Amino acid sequence: MPALLDVHPAAWPQLFVDMGVAAFHGRNAARWVFQRGAHGWEEMTDLPADLRQRLQQEHPLATAKLLASSGAHDGAEKVLLEMHDGATVEAVGMPGTAGRTICLSTQVGCPVRCKFCASGLDGLGRNLSQGEILEQALWLQRQQGPFHRVVIMGMGEAGFNLDAVLGALDVLMDEEGFGMSARRITLSTVGPQGALARIAAWGRPITLALSLHATTDELRQQLLPGVSKRGIVETLDEADDLFAANGREYTIEYVLLEGINDALTQATELADLLFQRRCHVNLIPYNTVEEMDYTCPSRLVMETFAQRLQERGLSVTLRRSLGRQTDAACGQLRRRQRPPTRTSTEV
Repeated sequence: MPALLDVHPAAWPQLFVDMGVAAFHGRNAARWVFQRGAHGWEEMTDLPADLRQRLQQEHPLATAKLLASSGAHDGAEKVLLEMHDGATVEAVGMPGTAGRTICLSTQVGCPVRCKFCASGLDGLGRNLSQGEILEQALWLQRQQGPFHRVVIMGMGEAGFNLDAVLGALDVLMDEEGFGMSARRITLSTVGPQGALARIAAWGRPITLALSLHATTDELRQQLLPGVSKRGIVETLDEADDLFAANGREYTIEYVLLEGINDALTQATELADLLFQRRCHVNLIPYNTVEEMDYTCPSRLVMETFAQRLQERGLSVTLRRSLGRQTDAACGQLRRRQRPPTRTSTEV
């Protein structure tokens, strides 16, 4: 029998029947988990005590363990969770004017190996399962309170693990799951081959956040080695096709790196690339990673870059970085908690 969190809640009644238990117990259990936020079988007081004990022994809901947490004065909190096999991933809860947002990981490490990101320094360990993605959400909900938005923007590249990612998002949006609106969910990806077309075919009107970070193919391939065979224009065209399919304007994610991609000429090039495309530009100040030589541009440089885009008619946000006291860069807390003498088995 698969792990319960790897199964859509609509199928829980049949799984319980397969265990020799009445179907309505499966429906009740799903409501406890996804609508009431139960973290363990002992909380489900309307299930028979012997069934709760059996489920706890055979199908424990909570398998992730907290290894470390790091909080910031602005209310952002990052946690490092250890999965059943010892693999570690990060998840983050962040405050906002429209309620709390959670950021979930999709892989252990990352195969894209962005040159400015700590997540990919050790390469890819493995994909996370649907259940492991959902367990991050359940864990953050239990420890930090209700969440109102979800971003798939933690460790890993969602486009290389779409079976699990889209399965988890289906549970987040389904009425028998968390019941979230698709418009409250953002999926970040570099746009690997076939990923955007598959998301379009999936048909849910979530928001795409396309990680671009450069204005030429040469620079993007240097910064994002894992998508070295993908051209910027073809990737943007696929994002346009996704907009045509689901009607949701997408976001361009652009991390500003001093002396690398922050010149006014590059702002002009970016504006030319995005001319007449239905998108919003999210400029992201770089979060420093000790092992890397990149630095964040000055505020003046970033504001001037944003102003050039606005002058060219683009909708632009210069992100206010949350969690600068909480190992804010993706993968940073995970690396700092790893014992220096340990040889990683996740790569």
